[in-house]
Amino acid sequence: MTDSRRTPPLGSLRVFVAAARSQSVTGAAAELHLTHGAVSHQLRQLQDDLGVALFRRHGRGLKLTTQGAVYAEQVARALAEIGKATEQLLATRDYRLLRVSCMPSFAARWLLPRLGTFISHHRELDVEVQSSARLADIKGGEADVALRFGHGRYPGLSCRLLMKDWYYPACSPEFIARHALIEPAQLIDLPLLRSNDELWQPWFTAAGLLVDEPQRGAVFDDSNLMLMAAAAGQGVALARHTLALDGLASGALRRPFQVAVESPLSYYFVCRPADEQQSAVVAFRDWLFAEAASYRPPDGELVPSGQR
Repeated sequence: MTDSRRTPPLGSLRVFVAAARSQSVTGAAAELHLTHGAVSHQLRQLQDDLGVALFRRHGRGLKLTTQGAVYAEQVARALAEIGKATEQLLATRDYRLLRVSCMPSFAARWLLPRLGTFISHHRELDVEVQSSARLADIKGGEADVALRFGHGRYPGLSCRLLMKDWYYPACSPEFIARHALIEPAQLIDLPLLRSNDELWQPWFTAAGLLVDEPQRGAVFDDSNLMLMAAAAGQGVALARHTLALDGLASGALRRPFQVAVESPLSYYFVCRPADEQQSAVVAFRDWLFAEAASYRPPDGELVPSGQR
């Protein structure tokens, strides 16, 4: 019997196979949607745990050792068999429970306010919303469908464009009145709410401001929290249109300026190819796209992505 204590974690083996396939840490990180540092750490940890050199540095890339090449081939076959077995198991599963993975901000600001209509029309289904910044392993069965914000490159999965998005400043009506906010240049001296992943500078350029990215002010890792802070009058947020829509409709948020910049990322509906015709997946997908059909770009001057 194999000693399971000697078997490396499945996640580390997936990273190893991806790195072996691309001969690059960068390539593996892009394929698995991980950071460069996370891939490097897992490869080092795997080699330390095994006590065997699997790679050697080769210029800016990686080169498999003889032992590493043999191991990579064997592990790739094993992972393919695991994937096949999982697909066969899930294909026979009774879909009374539908697990939906999405980012916390999109879940809070867009999905959950609308999800009640789907649940009321499909009482035979229980919906589990998995709200996390970590990408669920759809192929591995962690979730049944996912709503992802990216470039649409998800190897081995069925992927359909759901919605595009735009960025623009948003704040409370009280904040606009308090600061007599009428010109984009006034933003330079006001508290700007920001995210490390969504930069102000492209919008500044589109609005005709030649200023650098803000280095001071509150930083949020969740766009929903940033918009809550903006609605509370704490500053001006760089808002995604999909997430700000309901706040604008209720009057909690306002757009002080009419310039909007198209995001280079879009929302995608993702599932396993084998599940595309599962009744629960079809029902959720049809409802989701019907809801998205009423979505419209923001009013005002729309600047295409990459055109600054």
